[in-house]
Amino acid sequence: MKKPLKAKMTAEAFVPGHVTGFFRIHDEFEDPHLRGSTGSGFCINAGTTTRLSIRPAETTTISVVYNGSLLEAPVTDVVVSKMLEDNGVTMDVRVDYTSDLPIGTGYGASGAGALGAAITLDSLLHDEYDLYRAGRYAHYAEVVNHTGLGDIIAQTVGGLEIRLKPGAPGIGDARRISGPTGRRVVLAGSPGIETRFVLTNPETKGKINRAGERLTERLDSAPGFETFIECSRLFANSTNLMPERVADALSGLERAGFSDSSMVMLGDAVFCFCEGDAQAACRILAEHYREDEVMVTEIYYEGGALRG
Repeated sequence: MKKPLKAKMTAEAFVPGHVTGFFRIHDEFEDPHLRGSTGSGFCINAGTTTRLSIRPAETTTISVVYNGSLLEAPVTDVVVSKMLEDNGVTMDVRVDYTSDLPIGTGYGASGAGALGAAITLDSLLHDEYDLYRAGRYAHYAEVVNHTGLGDIIAQTVGGLEIRLKPGAPGIGDARRISGPTGRRVVLAGSPGIETRFVLTNPETKGKINRAGERLTERLDSAPGFETFIECSRLFANSTNLMPERVADALSGLERAGFSDSSMVMLGDAVFCFCEGDAQAACRILAEHYREDEVMVTEIYYEGGALRG
């Protein structure tokens, strides 16, 4: 049921970041809601808070601010404009993102922003907020912009997940599996791999899909953290996606005993799970990345949700 719209309304949501360890592309469907990816990854405490305000207007305008700076945000624009169009309303919309996530590094910043915008706007347009309904708009916007295929459904689930069927929330199948306890996650990375190129390049897609399908089946047959790490390393090594800096950083971590590490898909970035003090891993990664490109976080075991 639609909600009566007041002069101005505001809502706030938090969506965790998401790191992919391995994946298979499923883009053969005409309907973007059916496209997506299978594979596995995990959500992180570092994420994005979205504060969205709407005001009735004769025509729709959308302004987006990311960490205090105006931003051209085509994914957010698609989420908001399609939701308003489908609900038969026009609005002045302001979206304020406060985020720990650098853009273009593979930490799910695009998905966190899309889902945050969809969650908040859905709650303002309807009496009963629906995460799956919001997630379908966010997934659609990611797919048509070629910015992601599997982050949205994972960011509705939280934790360490395996994605067994592609598609938007409520269509695809993503299940939480047992993750590590008492571990910190160290991330280090910077923009480097263009998601749009990888998702649309036939040769690269072929390598990804052959490895991703095999490894998803392996994790499904033995779901758990150790298998996830093993599959992530095999995927990174077999797809030729790994930049030299990532390979050097992972070698340094391995020599120091940090074997629960792999490449972030898709990014010039590394993730490393640490027991106890994570500073030793941070020092190793600081040999390959700037200090401000190294982040310490944890697995986030909830999906995106409204706040307040």
